[in-house]
Amino acid sequence: MSEKEQRSGMPKFDVTDEAVIDSQPVKVYNAFLNELSGITQWWMPHLQCKSRDGKLIDCEGGIFDATIHPHSILKAKVCCKITKIVEAKSITVEYISGDFLGTGEYNFEPFDERTKIKFRFKVRSNNPLAYIVSPFMDIAKGHSDVMQHGFKSCNAYLEQC
Repeated sequence: MSEKEQRSGMPKFDVTDEAVIDSQPVKVYNAFLNELSGITQWWMPHLQCKSRDGKLIDCEGGIFDATIHPHSILKAKVCCKITKIVEAKSITVEYISGDFLGTGEYNFEPFDERTKIKFRFKVRSNNPLAYIVSPFMDIAKGHSDVMQHGFKSCNAYLEQC
């Protein structure tokens, strides 16, 4: 943790994860919208999401709650707002309350009739426990593990569709 982060009180994270999924970008994009809305549950037990109104989030302004279940003591809950959607290309979310504050951006790029997905997680922790454990626990790696599980689960889910 940098000296500036120590002075501000909470650690900051800027992590990008990526993978290739064996489906077209529009299918991967729709699978992620369904998952963030809580319509599907293929990311469980690592991440669980649900839209506030119980419907598909398919436009800017939609709000959903997410619970991250990493294989560690640091379970996290966040409330997210969709701030930008470009069909089959990107979904940008703002973490507006909860254990992390900041932004997350999913990008879906065509890649040899498959999809290269990238997720950038640019946040600061809002959880005092994260401040305490961050010198001893690699929170960014834990986030990446959850994302990689999700990418693999999405690929397996889309193979069944």
